This record gives sequence, C-alpha cells and structure tokens, in this order.
Amino acid sequence: MDLKEFIQETISAIADATSELQERYTEKEILINPPSALNNHTTYSPESRNYTYRRVQDIEFDVAVSASSEKSVGGKGGIKVLSVELGAQGEIAKADEHVSRVHFKIPITLRPSDKEKENRERKEEADRAFQENRQPKSGPYDWMG
Repeated sequence: MDLKEFIQETISAIADATSELQERYTEKEILINPPSALNNHTTYSPESRNYTYRRVQDIEFDVAVSASSEKSVGGKGGIKVLSVELGAQGEIAKADEHVSRVHFKIPITLRPSDKEKENRERKEEADRAFQENRQPKSGPYDWMG
C-alpha cells in the first residue's frame, strides 16, 4: 500500500468510526467527540452554552516507508508503507528498498456531536436576548425631538 492510500484509509476509518459511534451511543448519552469550551476545559457540562467549539484533533503517524527506485513496465516507483513478512526466522524486509521512518501529524475536526449544535443554538438564543435587552425602546433619532 502506498503512503497516500494508507493516510486516506486511516483517516477515513477514524472519521467513519467516530460518526458510527456517535449514532450508536446518542441514546445512551455517551458523547463521542464532545464539544469544547473556549478554555478547552476537559470537564464537559451538558447544559452549558459555552461548549460550542469544535475540537481539533491531531492524527499522528509514525510509519516506516520504503522508497523504491525499481520501475517495471507499466509500474511506478514511489513511497510505500513498509510491509513486513513474518516467518520462522523473524522479520524479513525486501532487500532492494531503502527504509525510512516518517513522523507527522494531520489536524482534523471530526463530526460534531448533536450536543454541540444544541449548545450553539442555546448560545445564539441567549446572545439575541441580550442584544434585544440592550436596544433602546425608542427609535434611534427620538432624542432629536
């Protein structure tokens, strides 16, 4: 599998699993990827309208890759995720490839939970009510007489 496929498959699997777990556990009130408050506090308060922010998650990769210079007719060289064969002798890697380790992070936001939407609506409603209470009851030019 090449590195591009590996990254795509890994992130897709994480995103799909998160989404499926959210659906599965919503009725049991278990939050997968709960919303965050601006202060990133780790304790979640379900009724607080402060928890409206989406978390940025870093998916860390630390992979062994092989750079192959071998090209066959119709084939292509490139960076591949190292596949290791296990045998009676232990690990065997292909001898014609140079193996390197690559460590990197890809930040993503996962699908928000339903609570994030509910809290955002609560916050917007509270902000509207606050603004309505601050507006003068008369028109903007009533002071002119």
